[in-house]
Amino acid sequence: MRDRNGELLKSTLILSIGQIVPKFLTFIILPILTTYLTQRDYGLYELTISVASFCIPMFSLQIQQGVFRYLIENKINKENIITDSFYFLILIFVIFSLPVVGCWYLYTKSIYLSTVFFLAYFFEMLLTWAGQTVRGLGDNVSYSMAYICYSVCFFAVLVCELLLNKTLSIYNVVAAMIISYALSAVFLLVKDKLYSYICLASFDKKVLKVLLAYSIPMVISSAALWIVNLSDRFFVSGMLGVEVTAVYAVANKVPNLFNSFYGIFNLAWTENTSKLTKDEKSCDYYSLFFKSFYNVMVGLMLLLICAGPIIFKILINSKYNNAYSLMPWLYIGVFFSSLVSFLGSIYIGEKRTKDVGVSSAVGAVINVLINLFFMKQFGIIVAALSTIISYAIIFVYRAIDIKKYVTIKYNLKSIVEGLITIIFVSIFNMEFSIIRWMISLIIMITYNWVFNRNTVVALGEKVMGKFARK
Repeated sequence: MRDRNGELLKSTLILSIGQIVPKFLTFIILPILTTYLTQRDYGLYELTISVASFCIPMFSLQIQQGVFRYLIENKINKENIITDSFYFLILIFVIFSLPVVGCWYLYTKSIYLSTVFFLAYFFEMLLTWAGQTVRGLGDNVSYSMAYICYSVCFFAVLVCELLLNKTLSIYNVVAAMIISYALSAVFLLVKDKLYSYICLASFDKKVLKVLLAYSIPMVISSAALWIVNLSDRFFVSGMLGVEVTAVYAVANKVPNLFNSFYGIFNLAWTENTSKLTKDEKSCDYYSLFFKSFYNVMVGLMLLLICAGPIIFKILINSKYNNAYSLMPWLYIGVFFSSLVSFLGSIYIGEKRTKDVGVSSAVGAVINVLINLFFMKQFGIIVAALSTIISYAIIFVYRAIDIKKYVTIKYNLKSIVEGLITIIFVSIFNMEFSIIRWMISLIIMITYNWVFNRNTVVALGEKVMGKFARK
């Protein structure tokens, strides 16, 4: 049997490089944007990013995910997959250009700004497609380099515009986005010679139908999880006021940062599940890996909750102190979100994307109902609890349903112990005191020593082994 965990580690490390540099540059770019953009322009910038995260999966019907999944399996001709998906995205661009530009015009009253917003969406969609394509071809290094290229270009173009104009506007920022997305997409097209696979003669409707049958259910999942993640803020704003929304947003900063880094692992894990053979799946691989993964996630959440007072003091202004009590609960939301994504990747590996969409939709409906009926009465804590409950229900649904397709056994005793530990430490740390913090620290160290010691040692040995071979 191949060393799948070693391959998973290698992929995670490579993909991490492509995410760490952009995250670092984001922290540098943020002060520039908030300093030189007007509040209106910065608000438009944030709004267009939020809209992009919702609209791009809708426009593309997540066909990029189908491209990755079928290329990595390599059962259908590569030229057909790449050609069909490329021309499909061009067609989608033409179809949606007028409606999207029209909607933005109604909001901005500027045809130029509306057009450049949509161009930014198109080139971001093209970069996403090219990125998933090269990953499907097995080139994670180029994928990571492309996103480093985007961030460096975006930063460089912004600085050049600032030096030339002595100020920035939303037009400058969106132009920088378009240039950066376009250059990064061209980098992948040239570096991996994707253009050589694109040929109109290779277009095959049957292949396109296969790709869309796989990817369309993931649109439902993407929209549903977007609702679970972001609908809380709309309810908080509408029912409790904009000031409370700011508190909730601040409390989410660090938990969301962890979510971003977990996404790196999940990319590699999705690739890993897509490569597993039938023999590997039948040898309790998923069962053993889930046990280790669950214990590590519990240990990480305990560590973050214990580090909360230090992180809060360094990163967050004291006027937001009332956000502190929310953070432990938001970590639990991130914990269940990670478990949901973990099982979602197994569905993707098994090409059961319809089940991903159904389970996500159920969670989204529950999230909205809890916020709608309880937030006004019980306040901002409902926003955090609705996310936890929604993700927990999705996790339980997937954990049971996925056993229809793969062999996976759960150690219920271990799962319950970990969950009780997180909940106890979260309740314990809703208010800060040295005694509470020290007790939580002891619990965190003890849990990680008992449950994660061997995993950490094994992981360290693999990392050192890979560096030694280099």
